[in-house]
Amino acid sequence: MATGKGLIGMVDWTKIRNDFPALERTINGRPVVYLDSACMALKPRQVLNAMNEYYEQYPACGGRSIHRFGEEASNAYTAARGKFAKFLNAANEEECIWTRNATESLNIVASSVKLQEGSKIITTSLEHHSGSLPFVERARRDNLVIEIVKAQSDGTFDLEQWKEAIDGNTSLVSIVHSSNVTGTIAPMKEIVEIAHDRGALVMCDDAQYAPHHPLDVQEIDVDFSAISVHKMCGPTGMGVLYGKLEHLESMNMCFYGGDTVSDVRYENGKILPEYLPPPEKFEAGLQNYAGAIGAGAAAEYLQAIGMHEIEKHERSLLEVVLKRLSDMEHVNILGTDDINIKTGLVTFHVDTVPSAHDVATFLNKELNVMVRSGWHCVGPFHYQMGIDPKKGTVRASFYLYNNRADVDTFLSGMEALIEASK
Repeated sequence: MATGKGLIGMVDWTKIRNDFPALERTINGRPVVYLDSACMALKPRQVLNAMNEYYEQYPACGGRSIHRFGEEASNAYTAARGKFAKFLNAANEEECIWTRNATESLNIVASSVKLQEGSKIITTSLEHHSGSLPFVERARRDNLVIEIVKAQSDGTFDLEQWKEAIDGNTSLVSIVHSSNVTGTIAPMKEIVEIAHDRGALVMCDDAQYAPHHPLDVQEIDVDFSAISVHKMCGPTGMGVLYGKLEHLESMNMCFYGGDTVSDVRYENGKILPEYLPPPEKFEAGLQNYAGAIGAGAAAEYLQAIGMHEIEKHERSLLEVVLKRLSDMEHVNILGTDDINIKTGLVTFHVDTVPSAHDVATFLNKELNVMVRSGWHCVGPFHYQMGIDPKKGTVRASFYLYNNRADVDTFLSGMEALIEASK
């Protein structure tokens, strides 16, 4: 049985923390306090080793070469897709498409899914720009109706809003599962059920949800899910588009070329292609084999720890932060304080400090506390809340490698900042 300070259940979080080389650094004699995982998660040695093994042992084309290196690359690449399908509980591996990031996954669906002429697309005021703009532009391009469901001030949604918005003319709903600003978790299963009852498809932005909570796409019954691997301890430049196979098969292609075809004939002066089914249908050209292998290793790493355990660990830290920040004068927190419907992040602004960047700069310079500042690619919600995007908000986000010492350093920095700003 694992033992050690900072233990929750059976997981030794001190040992987990030691998996991350970046946390071994000191800057100006101080340890690193990394609280920007909602943007980019740190990478454990297990992921780095899996990627390095590809580059060092079999750095070849997967699926194109029949020599030993090519075979090993193909096997590792295929195995990685299987690991990710298991992580999501997809019905089969073909439902997981490798992309560059969640933004590309969202754009593929927005541009390629077949929608009825004149039908309605619904999105929300709480979306990351990548979760709304591709659908806003699709509606503009094809003369579809676009409707925005307004999030409540605490970042939650009332199911009655969805029952009213989703009607028989709705073809597609794009919604963020867990907000990267408020951290609030949408009642996704219920929204999917409402949408399906009215004949609409659901595109779920899981970039923030998948790294921190158990995600079972079959249980939720969502049609599409977009995931950024770099937020879940995996490499940059890697994403996943999950889609029910029937939808992926019926969608238009958006990229053409090598590896998307089973045959390309030349007859009577014409080039006649025959295209492959998913996943190859959406994976044109040479793939990021090391990235996919790293993605599979990241999924395997998180599953070995347990997503329920990760969720509980983050919420134990978040509970402390929310209580202490809410007691600080001049600090205004965005979003609900209900940790049971919240991912491990807190976003806020400070009345006595000119901008969010000033807060982030102070914390970074004085204590090596690394937080995010700006509008977090969620301009509409900032405008809705009356927050000048130029002033922005501060976001501190927590992950499996953070501990109580990180939290205490961050909070002491905030207290020092507020005292200095009076």
